[in-house]
Amino acid sequence: MSRLKKLVIVAGLGALAAGALEAFEWGSPDLAVLGAALVASELFELRPTGRAPLPVSFAVAVVLVPASTPTQYALVVGIGYLFAVAIRTEPAGLWDRLLLLAERIAEGYVIRAAYRLVVDATDNAEQRALVLGALAAAAIAPVVVADLVTAVRERRVAPLRSRGADLALVTSAMLMAVGYAGVDGRGRPGLWGPLLFCIPLLAAWYSFELLASTRRGFRQTVSALGAAPELGGLVREGHVERVAELAVALGSELEMSNADLEQLETAALLHHLGAVCLDEPAPGEVHDPIEVARSGAMMLRASPALAPAGDIVAAEPSLHRPPGTAAVLPAALEGQILKVASAFDELTEGQDEHAAWAVEALYTGPGYVYDGRVLGALERVLTRRGLLTPED
Repeated sequence: MSRLKKLVIVAGLGALAAGALEAFEWGSPDLAVLGAALVASELFELRPTGRAPLPVSFAVAVVLVPASTPTQYALVVGIGYLFAVAIRTEPAGLWDRLLLLAERIAEGYVIRAAYRLVVDATDNAEQRALVLGALAAAAIAPVVVADLVTAVRERRVAPLRSRGADLALVTSAMLMAVGYAGVDGRGRPGLWGPLLFCIPLLAAWYSFELLASTRRGFRQTVSALGAAPELGGLVREGHVERVAELAVALGSELEMSNADLEQLETAALLHHLGAVCLDEPAPGEVHDPIEVARSGAMMLRASPALAPAGDIVAAEPSLHRPPGTAAVLPAALEGQILKVASAFDELTEGQDEHAAWAVEALYTGPGYVYDGRVLGALERVLTRRGLLTPED
């Protein structure tokens, strides 16, 4: 089912619920409208580079705080997120959906807890600074919880340069809440306030979606270029994808930044691209790896976006030389990671059962060929994957 159809269904159910509340005087119809908005906004996520996605529903939950009693808030958030997680397209597994539901409910309840914590800290809850501070705390709270979940699950924390989505979400949530209830409750616009002030947040969402689409197009182009040597029979099928995946795992193990990991992955996908520009080698011979790297790096460096990947590709074969025979190249560590990942895949031929002796073969080389830090990271990564045992 498309997102548009889901939105239409949610809007229809919200209108019916609002009509029922109004007709039977069970409560304010605003709660039904905001509950439907909570469900619908879960289908929209801010997806900045370098951090986990942030759902727009966080902002709607902040609006619900001044619009409801504690019991009403708990019911709307609980039921709303239950329905929202049920209609999402991902995650696919039941267990993953249950974990996401638990995370969303926890984030929703933390929003109200943070708001009340600030408001109850003083007797004068009508002061503008206090109300705005409480709303700020409520808007920041779910972002902090989401970051903690990501840190536990993926062992990474979003850098400051990836916090633009956080700022857009927090400020919009505060504006939407003030727009609904006002600061002192007098002359409040009601539902028109959140509707008006959600426009900047939706604009931010659209901008991030365009950026994500551009990045997907870039990655698809890189993947297509990386497949060219395989299609020409110059490298083993699946080699560049396996090398890229292993190189990123090794870079993460060595605590490289997300930006460096992206460049490392691009270099791994394209590290054989230079072979397509060289003459076919004589029967029984292979291309000179330095010539392949030089040719590929020349092409990559012609594009500013790919120049860092070109430095990594250029560094990889030159690092085979003994110390003192060549100047220290930029991206030396990334080049060592690429070299180890590529050599490991060539030794194993993509077969996991060959992992143990491939690692042993890498360790038997001269000390200047493979960096000990990278080999240690390779052992740790393979051990976690169950491909090595402590005895190996």
